[in-house]
Amino acid sequence: MRKNPLIIYGPTLFYMMVIFVLSSIPKLKPPDLGLRPMDKVAHALEYAVLGVLLFRSASFRYEPGLRFFIILSCIGILYGISDEIHQAFVPHRVSSVWDVAADTAGIILGLLIAGLWRIRRRLPGLFFY
Repeated sequence: MRKNPLIIYGPTLFYMMVIFVLSSIPKLKPPDLGLRPMDKVAHALEYAVLGVLLFRSASFRYEPGLRFFIILSCIGILYGISDEIHQAFVPHRVSSVWDVAADTAGIILGLLIAGLWRIRRRLPGLFFY
């Protein structure tokens, strides 16, 4: 059965659009969750969600493996880089290599979480409850 592309790619593309819109807001501050440095934590969490969504979208068509992980990592990292370039042109926003590093960590974390979740679902005896 063939899935509707909107179901497959819609959530991921919508989330990428949300990231773009949030990056367009001058002087936007992340919510204070009591963690320091909050900005980098927010970047990592934001991109971890993107990593999970990228994994979800791609796994409809491709079997996860090392190549799958590397390609999705590159897509997420390139999107993070493009986001930082975009922020360089937004008044009162700062473009930072450290934000790209936090985005990269988040993408990898999200892909690992999604991959482990998939393994857990397929091999329920692998993890202890």
